[in-house]
Amino acid sequence: MKKNILLLVTGGTPQIITETIWALACDPQHNEQWVPDEVHIISTRYGLNEVKNKLLGKDKILTRMKNEYAQIANLRLEENFLHCFTDQEGNELEDLRTPEENEFAANLICEKIRHFSSDEKVSLHVSIAGGRKTMGFYAGYALSLYGRAQDRMSHVLVDEKFEKGINFYYPSKNENDFIIDRENKTIGLSKDAQVWLAQIPFVRLRTSLPEESLIKKSNFSDVVNAINMASQPIKLILDVKQQKVIVGQKECELSSREFAFYYWFVKNKLNRADDIVAPEKGVVASSANKVIYPQMIKLAEDYLSFYKPLKGFMGNDQVEETLQFGMERTFFDERKTAVLKAFKKTFGLDLANKIEIKNIARLRGTKGLSKEQKLALQGKYALELHDSNVEIIGSF
Repeated sequence: MKKNILLLVTGGTPQIITETIWALACDPQHNEQWVPDEVHIISTRYGLNEVKNKLLGKDKILTRMKNEYAQIANLRLEENFLHCFTDQEGNELEDLRTPEENEFAANLICEKIRHFSSDEKVSLHVSIAGGRKTMGFYAGYALSLYGRAQDRMSHVLVDEKFEKGINFYYPSKNENDFIIDRENKTIGLSKDAQVWLAQIPFVRLRTSLPEESLIKKSNFSDVVNAINMASQPIKLILDVKQQKVIVGQKECELSSREFAFYYWFVKNKLNRADDIVAPEKGVVASSANKVIYPQMIKLAEDYLSFYKPLKGFMGNDQVEETLQFGMERTFFDERKTAVLKAFKKTFGLDLANKIEIKNIARLRGTKGLSKEQKLALQGKYALELHDSNVEIIGSF
C-alpha cells in the first residue's frame, strides 16, 4: 500500500511542523493537497521535548488541528516517530555545538532519508524549514543524494505579522483564536494568517551511488565521496593477480570467469584491435558447427587465453568444457551482464555505465548508415574508456 511520509528537521519551534502539515494538506487554495500518513521528526533532545509538550496528547495542538481538518484525521505523529540526534555512545544530544556533533546529525539525517527512500511505495516529503542552517543543509543534500521522482522538498513561510505570534501554529477555523506576541499584544485572528509552502527543486544524484550505499547504512561523508568519485575523470586499474577492477577508492572483485572476460576487452582496447564481435544468437556450439561457425572457436580461444592463467587462483575446468566447441551467445551475454551487475553494486549506476562493455551501435550511433552497416555494428562490443585512463597491474 502506498504511503506518504513527511520528514521534518526541526529545532526548538514545533510550530514548523503544524504549519507545514497545514500548507501541504489543509490549505484550501491548493487544488492538489498532499496528506501525510506519517510525520517523522529529527531533532535534538530539547527540540523533541518541545514537540511532545506542545503537540502530542489528547488536549494538545495536533489533536485540535486534526479535529478541525477532517483530511488529516488519520495522520500519525507518534513518539516512536521522533528521532533524536545521538553521539557515538548513543547518548541523546541536547544541542549541536561541535563539528563532531554536527557530523552525528548529518549521519542520522542521511540514514533516515536513505531508509524512507528505499521503499518504492513511499512518497517522501522533506521539510528543511526548522533547526539550525546546517541541519537544513544536510536534509536537502541527503534528499538530493537519495531522492527519487516521487520525493519532494519544501520550506514553509508565514507572513511576518504572525511569525511573531507565540501561540500561532496553523490557520485555525476557530473564529475566536486570537494570536498574541511576546508582549501579550493581540496580532490578529489565526484564521487570517497566510502560510505558504515553497517547493524547492533539487538535483537527483541517486543513480551515481553504489548499490551498497542505497541498501546499507553509510556515513554522510562516505556517501558524498562516492558521488564525487563518480563525477571525477575515470582512472581504471585492473589488478590481475587480485582479480579486481579499481576506480578511486572502490574495488570490485570479480570471479575468474568475469574478470577474464573484462580483461579480454581491456587488452583489446589497449592493443587498439578490432572491436569484438559477439557470437550469433541461437547458434549452438557443437562439433558439427565448428567448421560452419569458426568465429565461435576463435572467440573461445581468445577468451580462454585470459581465463586459463587465472584458473590456478579461482578458476575451474567447467568453463573450458563449456567452450570446447566454441563460445555461444548465451555465455557471452551472461559474462557481460554479470560484470555490469558487479560494477553497479560497487560503483553505482552512473560510473558502472561509463566503464561497462558497450554495444558499438549504441555507443557510436547508426545515423546515416546503411541497413547492412547497422547490422554489422549491432554485433560489435568494446569499451568506451580512453587508453590513458586504463592501467593494468600484476599482469601475467
